[in-house]
Amino acid sequence: MTFEKLFEPIKIGDVEISNRIAMSPMNMTFSTQDGYATNQNVAWHARRAKGGFGLIITDAIIATKLAAPFVFHRNLYLHDESFIPRLNKIVEAVHHFGAKIFAQLSIGFGRQGHAIDGTQPYAPSPVPMEIPFEMLPQVLQPLAKVSPELQKQMIGPIPREMTIEEILSEEERYAEACVRAITAGFDGIEIHAPHGYLEHEFLSPRTNRRTDVYGGPLENRMRFLVEVTEHTLKAVRGVVPVGVRMSCAEHMPQGFTLDEVKVVAKKLENLGVSYFNISDGSYEALKYFFPEDMEHVENHLLKEVMELKEVLSIPIITPSIHDPVVAERAISEGITDIASLGRQAIAEPDWPNKIKEGKVDKIRRCNRCWQCLMRCMVGLYPRCAVNPEAGFEEHESELFPEKRKGAVMPAKYLQHQATGK
Repeated sequence: MTFEKLFEPIKIGDVEISNRIAMSPMNMTFSTQDGYATNQNVAWHARRAKGGFGLIITDAIIATKLAAPFVFHRNLYLHDESFIPRLNKIVEAVHHFGAKIFAQLSIGFGRQGHAIDGTQPYAPSPVPMEIPFEMLPQVLQPLAKVSPELQKQMIGPIPREMTIEEILSEEERYAEACVRAITAGFDGIEIHAPHGYLEHEFLSPRTNRRTDVYGGPLENRMRFLVEVTEHTLKAVRGVVPVGVRMSCAEHMPQGFTLDEVKVVAKKLENLGVSYFNISDGSYEALKYFFPEDMEHVENHLLKEVMELKEVLSIPIITPSIHDPVVAERAISEGITDIASLGRQAIAEPDWPNKIKEGKVDKIRRCNRCWQCLMRCMVGLYPRCAVNPEAGFEEHESELFPEKRKGAVMPAKYLQHQATGK
């Protein structure tokens, strides 16, 4: 079988991606405890770029100082200028191997946050997180019974309600981080709003019980995400494209639905976002967030994407399509525009190159054993049962060549810094 569509270029905004294959954003926890990128962060992203992924999307980078204490073990940060140089190393490495890289920026964990010092997290409303045991994938349930660390992560403290002043301030701080991402050289910005994090919590009627302009009907519940998007577009419009990642549905009682997501997505497109990156569920509906049904998983979210395609004209990125035949068909039939890989990119960083070289039978297939995520959940660095090199990329010397391609500041960036436009 030929895979012509998978290797067609596509434009997101005015950024051309060389193929239709992206590495999904994953919180790999390789950063330092205080949020700085390490050589392993650099090598991790570079290895997937070297393997042929046309678009690399980073871990969720924490954009604000208020959000920083509540991360899941370790995350990259960008709440001040000191984080820019090391993030730029990631960008330069990815560009050296010919890929584009977008920074996924997070405005916070909300009620899903756990501060090491016990500081109370903040959220739209004082509704604590609790992951139902039955919502865990079956492979995780034995670990949940015996691991105190995982049990602690499954039940969150009662959060405090964000004030209006905090909401408005965080929106401004987020936009400032987006400008820092441009300084670091990223080719695009992805607003992180899926999986039960802060924007997701504002969207959900089960976690947003507010009675002010940020709560109640959908128009109010989406206001926070809309305002974050407006601030971001104002800060970076014309310099880099901006996209949004959202869950297609919450899969919890009184949670938001796909029909509501379609309304929100259309609003964001009208504001000027350049693409939509979908996912599903949340930490409280983990079996939708990380599907494990091997028989049906390759069709995961394709039905939802087809419904979104009816209302959106911007490109859509769809995750969890591990089978290249399914990915080729989905793109050929116009179901999605880009296939993104998370765990499969851990298992096989050369997935795109092996397809292009006619070596599909040589691809190491992710067996969805969850070893990568189970390790992260208890604070360890991720590893892979089928790829022993995963997590050790910093020791691969070819990812740190003595001579790299020359890098210059893009003309659009210089204009933006000089004029603010």
